[in-house]
Amino acid sequence: MRWPRRGTEADPPRIDRYEPGLSRREILAGGVGVGALLALPDLRVSGRSGARLVPSSSKAASRFVFVYGTPAPGAAPSGSLAAATYPVSRTASSPGAVPVASGLAAAPVSSPDQALMALATVDTVADGAKVTLTLLDSTSAAIARQGSVTVTGVPNDANILVTPVFPTGSAIMPVVLAITVPVARRLVSKRDARSGGVTARWATTWRSHHALAYFDQDSGAFTGPFHLSDEPALALSTAVANGSDLLLWTTREPQPGDQAEIRAQAPLSRLSAFPLGSGTARFSVQAPAPWPGGEPALALPSGDVARLVRGRDVQVCSTQTGEVTELSIAAFSRMRAKPSAVTMQARADGTVFMAKPGDGIAVIADPARSFDIKAQVEFPAPASPLGAPWNKAVLSAEGEILYALGPVATGGLSAYEVASGRLTAAYSEGRHYAGLYQMPSGTLLAVRPESPRLAFFSPSLTPLGTADTSLYVSAVF
Repeated sequence: MRWPRRGTEADPPRIDRYEPGLSRREILAGGVGVGALLALPDLRVSGRSGARLVPSSSKAASRFVFVYGTPAPGAAPSGSLAAATYPVSRTASSPGAVPVASGLAAAPVSSPDQALMALATVDTVADGAKVTLTLLDSTSAAIARQGSVTVTGVPNDANILVTPVFPTGSAIMPVVLAITVPVARRLVSKRDARSGGVTARWATTWRSHHALAYFDQDSGAFTGPFHLSDEPALALSTAVANGSDLLLWTTREPQPGDQAEIRAQAPLSRLSAFPLGSGTARFSVQAPAPWPGGEPALALPSGDVARLVRGRDVQVCSTQTGEVTELSIAAFSRMRAKPSAVTMQARADGTVFMAKPGDGIAVIADPARSFDIKAQVEFPAPASPLGAPWNKAVLSAEGEILYALGPVATGGLSAYEVASGRLTAAYSEGRHYAGLYQMPSGTLLAVRPESPRLAFFSPSLTPLGTADTSLYVSAVF
């Protein structure tokens, strides 16, 4: 099948029919480079006499909940964002989540202080593709800043994977673009194993390279794009930014003539450091495995960056030399057949929280002491430790309580005292949840696989109410 086309300024995007022929790169891009419609309304509730979703003055309801995911079957499989308010009480009816944006070219990205969200869209224009970055205020759901940059010479059927990166301590925001274009199309024959018949199908060869653009959060102006000479490259990359540099992992794509090299040793990734605002690398060195592609990574207080790889090791990368030091997290070293989501988040006190729910382990580590473990909590593994939403365990802002999805036997939610590892609270009505988040107010949000998909709880695990969304939830902000 094919994705809906990109929209134009004169001809807004619409949903086209799906036809056979979805490429591997289109799957990787998740629909990136296709039609994008950004609609940031005043959050009126449809069909409710114009009632507005306006947060109350109370701390518990001072922020919207933003839900990112894909629409239900039958709609376009493009990223969408919806906003909901916190329930007032368990018995009060919730207006549900209100659509905010659709056709996003990437998952939203939160700023380090969670005050802003970056939304990216891609639209077709006369001379190429226009990438628009919108910074959304997390409290008011209003546009804080918006800007666009045009990538010229891009064909209509190209895919553009957009990765916005919030830096720490700088207003210059890098945007990594993986640009994938068709370079050859040929007719190939395919034999049916059952009937023996031969059918002819079109096959397309795609090539990717990366480009960098920089968005000034103060002025809304873009610089770039700066095209990198890394074609052919794998589209997937990993990017982290501190106050002065963008650290970017990319990988050369193996070519048909490289089979001997592939059998001997897979191509190594490259780690490059770009001064913010520049398209010229300050250094570019070979980086140890694994290849980049969605693994947790963050900037450390020291200015270096950390990448959590293989679900058990942290690679600390020097932003001055590119030297990589690999540290093993002993608590994550257990080998299990069941895969697990792994998360890593920076904390305000300079420590790092990491969770591996498939092993029933969460730790607080100190990057200043070679990721020495300061606290460790063990809990029963949940029924679904892998899959979206990725968050299965969260740490309270004070670092005193760990919240996790409940065990296979009971489901629900559990709370543990970090200092002792003791179970302090549990809630279950026999339901298994898919993801767990804690909002800045302290309210917990558990994601259900069925409607209503959003369930809210107090920090003591008291149910507060539910809200529904038509999206299959991938993440909550």
